[in-house]
Parts: sequence; structure tokens; C-alpha cells
Amino acid sequence: MLEIKGLKKSYGHKSALKGIDLKVSQGETVVIMGPSGCGKSTLIRCINRLTEPDEGEICLQNQKITEQSLTELLKTRQKIGFVFQHFNLIRRLSVLDNVSMPLRLHGMELEEAERRAEVALEKVGLAHKLEDIPEELSGGEQQRVGIARALALEPEIMLWDEPTASLDPILVGEVIEVMEELVREGKTTMIIVTHELFFAKRAADRIVFMDKGKIVEAGVPEAVLEHPKSEIGRKYHSLLRY
Repeated sequence: MLEIKGLKKSYGHKSALKGIDLKVSQGETVVIMGPSGCGKSTLIRCINRLTEPDEGEICLQNQKITEQSLTELLKTRQKIGFVFQHFNLIRRLSVLDNVSMPLRLHGMELEEAERRAEVALEKVGLAHKLEDIPEELSGGEQQRVGIARALALEPEIMLWDEPTASLDPILVGEVIEVMEELVREGKTTMIIVTHELFFAKRAADRIVFMDKGKIVEAGVPEAVLEHPKSEIGRKYHSLLRY
């Protein structure tokens, strides 16, 4: 499904990614965890070249994303849903328009774009909010609109960049609930960057721990959380007691 080889990225003298190798299978849910600044978000943003890697190879369904022209990349991005930390909604547009607009930009007819947007909003529990504008929504609702926007693409893979990081703790639960339901459906491959430890334990097929730009441990939740081999894994293990 997705294969990353030797991925490197630096910002000036700081090396954010130091040769990442990662394979993700069709339908798999992979959760990436690690301390702030370890390279998690850089990694996930490199996958669809929102951040350009310096070295390495990224292949999605045997297509080398790292070698694609801008025109080819734009077509590939139609297969990749991306949920951001910050909601990135257009304030003047309704919920329906925020979700359907990317489809329209890809050339889809208005009626079909709105139909798919409505289906996606139904999935995240916002079918009753179609005409609202973002400022009328809670933070959790705004993030669910962001999730619906990604879902409406009917992507082959979804990338999540700390989707609960901008939310008050009381609102985190409603977004986690939507994410877990999508995982249970098992229709879409997912790579999720998050600090939500208990979500990772419940939902992940595999957890990947990163530290200082490298993958330091990876495996099924039961193995890496209950019997960690890395220092980062041991730190997360200690959190399970609280």
C-alpha cells in the first residue's frame, strides 16, 4: 500500500528525519507517537509532499510520489485524505460548502460533490449542521467538519496530524469517537499522529514510536506498550498506570 524508504528532511542545521523506513499495509491503522519535535508531523506531511523531503522514496500503490510532477501529485492527492491539527475551514463558507469545495476544485459536478459531502457529514454526526458557518460550531464540531472534508474524497489512505491537539480536553472525546468508528469500519488505511495513548492502545493495528527523527520501536499495541524495548516506549508504558 505505502512504502517509505530512507526518508530524510532537514531545516537548516536541524535534522528532522534521519532516514525513515516504514511500510503500511492496505486497511492498516498505524499510530505514530513520540515527544514533541521528534519528527512525527514532518513525516506525515512528507507523505503527500505538503513538506518536501530532502532524500528518500515514498511509494503509494507502486506510484513514486517523490518523483511525480505537480500535475501528477495533484491527482495522487485526490487519493489521500488529510486531517490537520488546526481545522483550516473557510470562515465565510457553510459546513456543506467547506466539505464539497475540494471536490468541486477537482472538477466534480455540484450535485455529486454536495451528495458526497452530505454522506461524509452524516458519518461524523453533522448532517443537521449543513448550513452553519464555522464560527457557529464548537471546536470539536469544526474538527469533525475537517474529517468529513477528508472523507468526502473517498480516499485510499487518510493521514491525521494530531487531530485533537487544538481541542479543549472536554471536546477531545467526540473526535476520538468518530476516529474509532472509522477504524472499526476498516475501509481506509490510516496513519495517525497523536498523543492520545489510550486511543492508540484501543484502535491501532501497529504503534510506531519516534524519537529524534528516527523510528525507535514498532509493533502491535500489546507488545510495545506492555513490554517496550525503547526508552520512549517505557515512558509511554509508565503513563498507562495513571
